[in-house]
Amino acid sequence: MKIAFFSDIHGNIYSFEKFIVDIHMDKIEYIFFCGDIFGYYYYQNEILDFLRTNEEFCKCILGNHDKMFLDLLENKCDEESLILKYGNSYKGIGKRISQENIDFLKFLPTIRFFNIQGRKIVITHGSLTDNLNGRIYPNTDIDKADLYKQYDYVILGHTHHKMVRTVGETYIINPGSIGQQRDGKGCSYLVLDLDNGYFNFKTIEYDVQKLLMDIDKNDNGNYKLKEVLTRRRD
Repeated sequence: MKIAFFSDIHGNIYSFEKFIVDIHMDKIEYIFFCGDIFGYYYYQNEILDFLRTNEEFCKCILGNHDKMFLDLLENKCDEESLILKYGNSYKGIGKRISQENIDFLKFLPTIRFFNIQGRKIVITHGSLTDNLNGRIYPNTDIDKADLYKQYDYVILGHTHHKMVRTVGETYIINPGSIGQQRDGKGCSYLVLDLDNGYFNFKTIEYDVQKLLMDIDKNDNGNYKLKEVLTRRRD
């Protein structure tokens, strides 16, 4: 059985659509989403439509930006401050998301546990000690490492940096971001073949120019939103 893990879409429909094509060609049986539909780019409702209507195929959790959106709906945070920090994808966002998709989001957990073919797998957005906002980079310390040793695979998002680490016999993996790469290695996801324990990162090739044009239209002058998409590392 082959399963795929992906994270941090951030409204990038172009990479997401290419991802869906790729996983069907690769005969992936299930996909696991590690959070963050919202923030930065502009097609959250369309992505949510897919995730909501494919719940049997796609297992999802909430990310910190998704929680920010829900907080915004409840007036727990300010729209202008989100726009200032993350761009105009947050402008009027509450009116652009269908009620069905809002209801779907409200019931997403921040952590999920699975036992598949005898492998214990957990997915969360940040870390096991801080599900929404914890950050584990390739070179940071792992707090309470014994928590991780209960599982075969711990799959995390949030940092947008691809990573494989081990604690004892546990693999701690970040599949990278499917929508906004930050490590200079491209938008990516993870494929795990449970029949042999083999896993690998897959990079998504998509038409980034379409998204750059969207940024010019919606966030003209926001260099940061564009630069990160074309960043390269040898």
